[in-house]
Amino acid sequence: MSLMQRDPSPEQSAASRANSLLSTGPRSERGKAVVSRNLNKPRPFSEIAARSMAALGETPQDFDATRQALAEAMAPRDAWETAWVQDMAILRWRLQHLQRAEAGAVAVRRRRWEVQRRRAAFPPTGTDSLAAKSLVGMVGFTGIPDSAIKFRQVIVYLKQLCDVVRAEMFEGDSDQYFAILYGESLGLQGMLLKAHFQKVAKNYREKGDKATREARIALLADLNQELANYEQLQALYAAEHLEADPVQEDAEMLLPTRELDDIIRYETHLEDLIERKLRQFYARRRESELHPAEATSPEAEPAVAGELADPGPPVAPQGGGGSNGGNA
Repeated sequence: MSLMQRDPSPEQSAASRANSLLSTGPRSERGKAVVSRNLNKPRPFSEIAARSMAALGETPQDFDATRQALAEAMAPRDAWETAWVQDMAILRWRLQHLQRAEAGAVAVRRRRWEVQRRRAAFPPTGTDSLAAKSLVGMVGFTGIPDSAIKFRQVIVYLKQLCDVVRAEMFEGDSDQYFAILYGESLGLQGMLLKAHFQKVAKNYREKGDKATREARIALLADLNQELANYEQLQALYAAEHLEADPVQEDAEMLLPTRELDDIIRYETHLEDLIERKLRQFYARRRESELHPAEATSPEAEPAVAGELADPGPPVAPQGGGGSNGGNA
């Protein structure tokens, strides 16, 4: 094969032109996105991230407004300064996302707290309901974990038991009240109240109403004291779990979590990067002011906000006879 370069024949040129018409470039969206990365001059960030912005409810114009505001404040004079402005705009954009994420994390925590508060007012369901029923059979409503349904049921049955004593209905089966309230084992308080109740009921059947009047009043006082205790416990439970407390909500929002800690750490990292870019920006500007002969001519590099262009080799100033030998 000859190593000498030869001009193509007319037939070869015609075939090459025909083949070029068949190459229309990528047609799929993925192919176009891949080919777009082959450009020597990168596209603006808002164009590259346009799809992601749409998914977040944003528009490229939102980012362009942020970048334009920075560009107007910092007035970049060449492509390198424009690149720093672009970088700082991207970092500011990420910082705004983190601030939104931080607010969202706090809002989610508050929503969960409100849902838990509302859920505490309802009885358990599913397997929790079966477990609660089994537990009530053993230890009664007074022995199960604190809940809104527990206090409601305890107060209802204690009031019914007080009505039994007031109405002198000692002939009925009153043991069921103590079984529902204190379970099979009763416990100390349940045993004391049941023993007191059985003693008054026995005296009433044997000696009549007049002989047991004082004992019945004492029994009623013990039952009312038990009722008052559970009404106070119910009020404390409601204040802690059921009622909205702005002070507690604020305290819950301020408690540190891993999510918030990670967000705050990343925010600090981005702020440090922005500060570093800002120092680099003004350090280069001071250097160009101290050594104007080494600065790149703004006319040779039009600064287009949002795009990073290659500064290229130094350009000699117009109208001068000398050559600029410095590096940009």
